[in-house]
Amino acid sequence: MRSAVILRSSSSRHTVLLLAGAIACGCPSARAQSKAPSLVEMGQAAATLAGEVQELYLDVSIDGQASALIARFVLRDGKLAASGADLSAIGIQTDKLNVTQAADVPLNSIPGLQYRFNPARLTIDLHIPDNLRTPHSFNARESPATPSASSLRGLVLNYELYSQTTPEAQASLYSEIRYFSPYGVTSQTGILEWYKDLHRYIRYDSNWIRSWQDTMSTLQIGDTISSSSSWSRSVRIGGIQWRRNFTVRPDLITYPIPNLRGTTAVPSSVDLYINDIRQFSSQVPSGPFVLNQVPGISGAGIATVVTRDALGRSIATSVPLYVDTRLLAAGLSSYSFEAGFLRRNYGIDSFNYDRRPAVSETTAYGVSASVTVTSHAEATPGEWVIGGGGLFEIGLGGVISGSLAASAGRFAGQQVGIGYQLVEPDFSVNEQSVRTIGNYGDLAARAGDPVPTATDQATVALPFFRRQTLAISYIRSTLRGAAVSRIGSLSYMLSLGRLSSLNVSVFRDFGSQPTNGMFLGMSVGLGERSSGGTGTTLNTNVGRQSGQNSHNVSAARPADYGGGFGWGVQAGRAGTINYQQAQAQMLGNIGQVEAVVQSFAGHAATSVDVSGAAVWIDGTAKLSRRIDDSFALVSTGGVSGIPVLHENRVIGETDARGYVLIPDLNAYQHNRISIDTMRLPADVRVSSTEQDLVPESRTGLLGKFGLARYQAATVILRDATGAVIPAGARVHHVESGKDTIVGYDGQTFIDHLQLRNRLQIVTRGQSCEVAFDYRRPQDGSLLTIGPLRCVLATGAGAGARAGARARTLVPHIHKHTRTHILCLSLCLSLSLSS
Repeated sequence: MRSAVILRSSSSRHTVLLLAGAIACGCPSARAQSKAPSLVEMGQAAATLAGEVQELYLDVSIDGQASALIARFVLRDGKLAASGADLSAIGIQTDKLNVTQAADVPLNSIPGLQYRFNPARLTIDLHIPDNLRTPHSFNARESPATPSASSLRGLVLNYELYSQTTPEAQASLYSEIRYFSPYGVTSQTGILEWYKDLHRYIRYDSNWIRSWQDTMSTLQIGDTISSSSSWSRSVRIGGIQWRRNFTVRPDLITYPIPNLRGTTAVPSSVDLYINDIRQFSSQVPSGPFVLNQVPGISGAGIATVVTRDALGRSIATSVPLYVDTRLLAAGLSSYSFEAGFLRRNYGIDSFNYDRRPAVSETTAYGVSASVTVTSHAEATPGEWVIGGGGLFEIGLGGVISGSLAASAGRFAGQQVGIGYQLVEPDFSVNEQSVRTIGNYGDLAARAGDPVPTATDQATVALPFFRRQTLAISYIRSTLRGAAVSRIGSLSYMLSLGRLSSLNVSVFRDFGSQPTNGMFLGMSVGLGERSSGGTGTTLNTNVGRQSGQNSHNVSAARPADYGGGFGWGVQAGRAGTINYQQAQAQMLGNIGQVEAVVQSFAGHAATSVDVSGAAVWIDGTAKLSRRIDDSFALVSTGGVSGIPVLHENRVIGETDARGYVLIPDLNAYQHNRISIDTMRLPADVRVSSTEQDLVPESRTGLLGKFGLARYQAATVILRDATGAVIPAGARVHHVESGKDTIVGYDGQTFIDHLQLRNRLQIVTRGQSCEVAFDYRRPQDGSLLTIGPLRCVLATGAGAGARAGARARTLVPHIHKHTRTHILCLSLCLSLSLSS
């Protein structure tokens, strides 16, 4: 039933709002639904005779399916029209009609569109051809949007101390000092060495890094590594780097993914299968639909879309796909710019930088879903390199890559590269070839690493039968003035179950002195552990190389993630040298200790490795395992012994101060932190049991759970005669000022207790008092105190005053109630008279 119909006349200044149930159309195709003309029909007839335009608001359905949309239509000369904006809202692609949003479009001018107009019910049912309908779009890869990340201020000190006692005593201490804040991360890494007469500290990297999620960019000042493409090389630079950083948006898919399209005549369910494995399922309305971000595929594969209607009838459509993650999605770009000074002798000299400045840039752009172009340039005074390349997908036939670069200065020449890659479920091939012409060189060559004059690499993988893979590879590399290196290999792998495998490999070095080699290995897993470990693994291998035999047998059981003991033993022979080794590992919440005893060619040696981290955040210092990325300090408000979980995995229990540290959060992603409420003491109340933490890279956050202990007890009350105080009696706790009532059996729950407590109880017009002492139990339980007898507060006078207050309370309320009723009646009378 329609509550209102709005008719507007182009020749009238007034709008007539008629509360009616139907209107008569006046067009030949519509029939009146009532025998006698209504006010609406007469208004329409008058408007039609006068040649006026009528504005209607109709309930829209599509192919008989309600759309829950009321749209504006215009009735002119017996024909309906709608604006471009309303047609877009209905689901018609107006861009294909070449109409503006404000223009009124006659419905009978739209090719293929049919409609049924019901003036009595104020409805219109549209049949829109699929080529004009806006497809229902949804993502098959259900990745949540990247939340806004944050960071507190704090300090992290990672360390790893290694000491070898025999045969020659030596020690080293690796350290990373990292200060983080909302304005970026400042860090320095290095190693302190003690070896015979050598005592020195080698600085590795010092830099400041800040990232922005909205622009997906990162600024790095200090030591950095320049970016590169597949046909160029990276160098270490001390200076500044500005680059695109996709890691700040884990939800963003950077490579092109094909969209799958379909259409349904009625509302249906849709299932997506990739290589016969279901990846997605959803409900779709009638009409065309589009599946975006198809998951679970890399390389070639078959996508099958299955639609089922309400009767269970299904239609399956299979489409071959090819996805290469090296490509960029259409319109997506990547960039990196560096400027500074080349670093030399990294890991040997702390401050050895080239005196001449250098610049470098690398860019990539997705021209289309099948074409990605790249560029790279680098320069230093007197020398420069510039080049370009691209990736070209050839349908289902794989991806071809190519590049061309030129250099000038001391290293003058050209470089050309070409490659091809195809990944099929049962076959894959990868080939890359690079050639240089003249004396081609880059910044890495200036730093002492010459460019190979020729490089070839080819790999073919042939999975056959079941759980078996055969791979053939060939690598050839040539350096100017050096011998050609050529190595070919053949490997075979057989999976013997989920935890066991067999590997066979043979190779040949085709150098000036050809050599052959063969290795046979087997790995057997002895089960998995439910606490996060991988169980015990046995490995054995035998081989022969350069005329010498070798063999090795080992067994290992690493420590669980949650902490504990791990071990490993191995023994073997390499040529004429025997060796044995045993190691023990202890992993805890504050670090890891590993001890190794080994014998090599009759010489014994022992070593100890200790690693961990010290953290300072929110005024709290805490020891932890090594922290490589982000972390969180969780606080339970001083309550100890509470289990804390990260993504439903127990991390540890809070210490005596109520803290526990989670060392491995995922940066820029949701991290669900919770506490185990089943382990909470009875006298603890909690405001929330779960939090979502989203840290920036290499920073820390604080997760606070509002836990607090009750200062409470159940008090059993009796009156002066020993009888149970009736339920509903009011109880006032003098020390806290809080009020409560008595429950059944004279029991009442009192919170905020002090060492000395006094309760005032009002019942049956009398007031009495109870006094008692309280001490909170150390085991976290809630006390039951009493029964306690309630005595008159201060004699009969106090009881009489309490009774008087109770007796005068009701007349006082009645007096105010009568005043309110009188005022309300007066206001109502004045309103009705007006």
